[in-house]
Order: sequence, then C-alpha cells, then structure tokens
Amino acid sequence: MSVIDVLWLPGELKIAPPCGRATIVIDVIRATTSITTALAAGADRVIPVPSVEEAREEAARERGALLCGERRGLPPRGFDLGNAPSEFEPGVVAGRALVFTTTNGTAAIEAARGAGAGSLQLGCFRNAGAVARRVSADAAADGRGVAIVCAGRQGRVSMDDAWCAGHLVGRLVQTVAEAELTDGARAAQALSARLGRPTATGLARTAAGRALGAIGRTADLAVCAGLDDLEVVPVWRDGALVGSRGGEDADGG
Repeated sequence: MSVIDVLWLPGELKIAPPCGRATIVIDVIRATTSITTALAAGADRVIPVPSVEEAREEAARERGALLCGERRGLPPRGFDLGNAPSEFEPGVVAGRALVFTTTNGTAAIEAARGAGAGSLQLGCFRNAGAVARRVSADAAADGRGVAIVCAGRQGRVSMDDAWCAGHLVGRLVQTVAEAELTDGARAAQALSARLGRPTATGLARTAAGRALGAIGRTADLAVCAGLDDLEVVPVWRDGALVGSRGGEDADGG
C-alpha cells in the first residue's frame, strides 16, 4: 500500500518526515513555477540556497552563473534576475547555471532534503501532469508512497500551494496502486475539487497573489496558473536541480 501525504507547511516535516518516499515540493507563487520554467527554457541546472548572502557566495564560485531570486517579492541588490517566471527566457538562461534563493520556496526545498526525502522533485500547475507521471513510477518502483510538501507563505498555510497539491493527489490516486490518503491529502484534494482549474483570477485572491499585486507583478499569475503546459520536472541530482521529463529516470532523485 502506498501512502500519499500532503504536508501543508514545511514544519510538518519534523513530525512526518518523508523517510525515503518520493517527495514533491510546491511553491506555486512563484519559486517552483519559476524554476520549472527556467529548466524548460534550457537552464543547465538550478542551485537553491537559503539566504541572499549564501547565494552571492555560491554565484561567485560558479563561473558564469546567474544570481536569481527575491526578498519581499523583488530581486535583491546585484541580482541578475528576480523570481518572475517570465524572466527565464531561453535567450537569457539557456546553458547557464542559476543560483536561486527565495523567501519560502528554497527554504522548503532545503527542509525536504534535510528531512530524508527520497527522490525529490518540484511541482507546480505548469508541470502537474509530468510530475504525477514521474512520481507514480517512483511509487510503483519502491512502494514507499509520496510526500507532497507545500512551501506556505511566511510560516502560514498558502492556498495556492494546497490547491496545486490537491490537483496532484487527484491524479496520483488514479495511477498509484492501493493508494491510501492521509487527512492532509484528503483535505487538499477536497480544496482542489472545490476551486477547480487554476486561473489567474483565482490565484489573485490568495495572500501570495495579493502580495504580487501590491508590487505590480499581477501578470505573473497568468503564468503560474498555466496547467500542464510544461513537461519538465525539476529533480534533485548531484547538488542541484536539473530538468527531467515526466516518467524519465524515475529512480534518479
């Protein structure tokens, strides 16, 4: 039997660590959407780091790397790119390493790695189908189940992340044999069913969406609401996130 769990905040990892399960980290607005977009645009790899200072130090060590990310939604001083998905165009990022730090998303990635995630991948609405296919293959291979980790926002539940998590649960129960849902997974699935297909308008009603509106980045929400328009799955490999396709190298977290 494969247990499918949704952790609504990274803090739950201390109570329910993945213990080798296939693990998906979600930060829809905007880190996992932006990283997925960057790898789909041809970025060589993405190196997530927790702090701005560590990002600057890592970028200095990585010759030719782009320094990317945000604090309070905007790129810190001296950064090459922020955290808006539209910034990660092929002409800018193709073939480049990206050093990436954000307020919530990269912290959640670090927490999942530290808690014993098995294969680690990033999910968003844009690659939901590809992630579900890849993780279904992982679950079939090892039978350990799936942990979906929502990044949240400033230590609180984020509706956009739970919405996406529910979409993934709905897909996984159709393909993972003998799936058993935790209460967290059932709650996310119920929320997703209630909210339906993601839209920019729906995301704009979330706390993260309203915060983007306050800094003039509402246009990012249309990209974040794209559903199944990318096949790339960011997966953790050799100290960085690299692009894979749904179902490809399903054992290689």
